[in-house]
Amino acid sequence: MSVDPQDVARVASLAHISLSADEVEHLTGELNRILEHVDGLRGLELAELSDLTPQIRTPLPSTRSAEREERDRLTVTLESFAPDVRDGFFVVPPPPGLEQEDSK
Repeated sequence: MSVDPQDVARVASLAHISLSADEVEHLTGELNRILEHVDGLRGLELAELSDLTPQIRTPLPSTRSAEREERDRLTVTLESFAPDVRDGFFVVPPPPGLEQEDSK
């Protein structure tokens, strides 16, 4: 895959960027070198050479015993761990020094 000066000029116009002819030529060369590098990386067989391959293919074992595992806090109700909840919202006490008016 490669880009030509018309591709660069089209993208520059879409981005509302004004480029001189020299800048278009320079960017065309730069983008083509980047694309060549990416194509070269695609050809590498890194999965076979990596020391991490076994860990990637199989999940890591848990470091805790099943008895020590805790329930995910997102699966329990707010009332089970929040001191005061009303209508699905946490109730926060007023800052010190502010009087709380009774709505009675």
